[in-house]
Amino acid sequence: MTPSSLTRRLIWTLTLAATALWLLSAVLAANTLRLRLNDAFDGSLRETAERILSLAEDSLRDDANEPDDRFEGHEVPLLDEGGKEYIVYQVRAAGGMILLRSHDAPAAAFEVPLVQGFADSGPWRVYTVGSTDGLFFTQVAEASTHRAESLWSSVLALVWPIGLLVPLSVLGIYLAVRSGLRPVRVFSAQIQQRDAANLSPVSDVGLPAELLPIARAVNDLIGRVATALDAERSFAANSAHELRTPIAGSLAQTQRLIEELEGGPARDRATQIEASLVRLRRLSDKLLQLSRAEAGMAAAAEEIDLFSALEILIDDLRRSSPARAIELSADAGVRLSAKMDIDAFGIVIRNLLENATLHSAPAEAISVGVRAGVVEISNGGPVVPQAQLARLTDRFVRARTDAQGSGLGLAIADTLLRQAGGRLELLSPRPGLPDGFLARVVLPG
Repeated sequence: MTPSSLTRRLIWTLTLAATALWLLSAVLAANTLRLRLNDAFDGSLRETAERILSLAEDSLRDDANEPDDRFEGHEVPLLDEGGKEYIVYQVRAAGGMILLRSHDAPAAAFEVPLVQGFADSGPWRVYTVGSTDGLFFTQVAEASTHRAESLWSSVLALVWPIGLLVPLSVLGIYLAVRSGLRPVRVFSAQIQQRDAANLSPVSDVGLPAELLPIARAVNDLIGRVATALDAERSFAANSAHELRTPIAGSLAQTQRLIEELEGGPARDRATQIEASLVRLRRLSDKLLQLSRAEAGMAAAAEEIDLFSALEILIDDLRRSSPARAIELSADAGVRLSAKMDIDAFGIVIRNLLENATLHSAPAEAISVGVRAGVVEISNGGPVVPQAQLARLTDRFVRARTDAQGSGLGLAIADTLLRQAGGRLELLSPRPGLPDGFLARVVLPG
């Protein structure tokens, strides 16, 4: 499962939180706007009704200031033909009869009582005001849809900038989070570069106060690990060096003893001692290789031609094991070069060739294939189960076999290749075949 990114999580969280706050603010602002618009529209209705009433009274009374019976349902025409009224009115007598009405006002009276104040009548919001003597009433109405349209247009004018602000805020949040978490990314990259080949302290320059205790704890841990590894490497290297001379002397004496015991009953025991000393010598050689591998000697500053070294190693094995057939094949014009120390490459190939020799029958050939940046060494033998195959690059881990070995060869080869930027791939059975084992060396590009 891929771990989630802290940067991405913060960006999404802050963006969603900011968007939610803006939307909540827009809802609250829209509600406040609705109340303010309703108050403004109601105030406009009241003011319009009072002005129309004063004008209508002058028109509806005769010279004696009495009601003029000539007006009944009179419609006031529009000055602008084709226009539309958002506010309509009716002037009614105390008995309810419509005396005057605006062009777009309904012909039927509004179904609201002739009582001063606001009322709702179907699709209308109506305000009623009466004359002081109670003979005339003016009812001014506004369509509810007009109010809704005005409200929505105002809300949209308030909300649409959020559509522009959200992407801008995402960009701003992204830049702010990236800038704020830059020390964390730098610190993480420093820790990621630390391994057995790089145990230098982590720099705490420029780190925020929250990361300083972590940096100090990591440096303390790196110091303890470096001390332990140095002690282990020193012990392995010194032990191997100190053992080589007495092992070589003991082996030489044992071989002379075997010759002297020709035909004697103790010869078999001397031969067993010789085999044990050979295994001990091989183990001391592997411990020396391991100490060199852990010292980080695999990488090189410049590309080195490794093909000639490969040929020398194969010729050396042919001379030491003349009965063993080794088949070398290479693509035409192939170059085998990489930024890898030639001694480290030699240790890798020698260990893989020794592994192929140990775990295959003497009559079976060992195949060495070369193509651009890749060396494949394969041998016959039983199939290695996948569970064991995945652990063969661990130290002192060996497949189920009767062959003699230390369990360090593949671990050393894998360590050196990873230090140089390459990798070791192990396959069993061989591709296209039912059995055998293949070690693929992928050199650094």
